[in-house]
Amino acid sequence: MIKKIIDSIAQDKKDHVLLGVFIGYPLIIIGFVIDQIFNIDFMLVSGGIIAIILVGLKEIIHDWYQGKGNPELADFIYSAVPILFPLTTYLI
Repeated sequence: MIKKIIDSIAQDKKDHVLLGVFIGYPLIIIGFVIDQIFNIDFMLVSGGIIAIILVGLKEIIHDWYQGKGNPELADFIYSAVPILFPLTTYLI
């Protein structure tokens, strides 16, 4: 059942999820480490926001402006969701 669901998702969307994971998680972890070192509570969220901006810029610059891909809102959403999950968990 789960395999059918995963197989029904387009390969392009799976690639965007991995892009969000590979860009978002390191920035969030770096932000968390900075928060712990300097005893502030801001950089983790900033890392997540920077990651979301980066995946948005990827859609705008790489796909739309340079014409190397197909700019889609769905691609941005698939890239942003893995970044938003840990942010939401942290903020709750």
